[in-house]
Amino acid sequence: MDAMTIEPEDIEIGLRTATPIEAVPRIAAGRLPVIAFVDTQTEQLLQDASVLPGRNQIIRGGIGKAIEYLSEQRSPNLLLVDISGVELPLSQVQMLADVCEPGTNVIAIGDRNDVALFRDLQEAGVGNYLVKPLTRDLLTRALAPKTNGSGGEMGRAVLELGKMVSFIGARGGVGATTLAANLAWYLANRRSRRVALVDLDIQHGDCNLLFNAETTPGLRDALANPLRLDPLLLERIMTRHGERLFVLGGEEPIQDHVQFMPAAVDALFSVLRSQFHYVIVDVPRIPIPAYRRAFEIADRRVIVVDQTMRSMRDAVRLKKAFGDIAGAEQAIFVLNREGEAGNHGLTQKEIVGVLQAKPTSMVPFLPKLVTLAAHHATVAASQRKFGNAVGELALEISGRTRKRRWFSRRAR
Repeated sequence: MDAMTIEPEDIEIGLRTATPIEAVPRIAAGRLPVIAFVDTQTEQLLQDASVLPGRNQIIRGGIGKAIEYLSEQRSPNLLLVDISGVELPLSQVQMLADVCEPGTNVIAIGDRNDVALFRDLQEAGVGNYLVKPLTRDLLTRALAPKTNGSGGEMGRAVLELGKMVSFIGARGGVGATTLAANLAWYLANRRSRRVALVDLDIQHGDCNLLFNAETTPGLRDALANPLRLDPLLLERIMTRHGERLFVLGGEEPIQDHVQFMPAAVDALFSVLRSQFHYVIVDVPRIPIPAYRRAFEIADRRVIVVDQTMRSMRDAVRLKKAFGDIAGAEQAIFVLNREGEAGNHGLTQKEIVGVLQAKPTSMVPFLPKLVTLAAHHATVAASQRKFGNAVGELALEISGRTRKRRWFSRRAR
């Protein structure tokens, strides 16, 4: 076993000076396969028994230390955490869920042989609960890969955790790209979530331009060869903006005939959901199966409109076009630049009458921001009214008022 033992007081210093650990295949760089937060006795057992798979890290401490550590560092694929002696373990699990990345499978270790606690932890998304005293056999069985009937290895937890939100404009120029990019920035910087912003228009997309970032080539090839898609490949072709936001797009020659299959869309977002809390997608208004698929598999579908009749007409047509998609009720309307049309625009009552739905969010028309917002995706950082509107949209998307499902549930 290749393990490292770290004293609690040495964690901060060790993180700054330790040599980076090479990621194993198909695991994103910087993300360890296993980290254990345990007491001295369990640590010794893990070392003596050599049961931890792959490269791993052992840190002395319990769930409190795990929360502190993972709020600053990337989460592992598998997390062992000691909850012994914790008065409110479910509350601590909630806090741990807030700092963990999607795709993290959690095994809790405790000293209470309580069936009700075990069920509560499972409901919270914890993959397994081990009761002390631990033995080598118990740890080996708990850490062994689960297999299906054909003998193939299966993951211990559902990896499709991140929430996918697809944006589309009812017509050109309503600001769907601007809102998608600002929402992605807001979730990453105001909600401290790991966010992937995906621009599926790989010839004319603007998402990278909004962040004044160069586009990293590779998305076209990845979509053409979906079997090659994995976390390492995507990490190489994404452009990083800050600590938690990653942009994926393309600038393919406009004279090329670029096309990819719906299966490639499935493969792309399956991998992204295992690595990010939110995957925000800017979908072109082009009626091809691949773009439709980006709406079919989304958790939330955002149709951006303005107060014009042309926008209402096309919004109704989009609603009908996606009406046969399973979970079509997940579609929401966002009214952008409210008040821009003045007395010539449709009223909110008229909009509700046409759409047969009330816009979930309304972004005010701020004349001084029109040009700025069209060129920068960080307007929400400095402009209060615009930022508040984006924040309200983020609350709607995140579902913060609903009961949180953790770890093996979709991110909220």
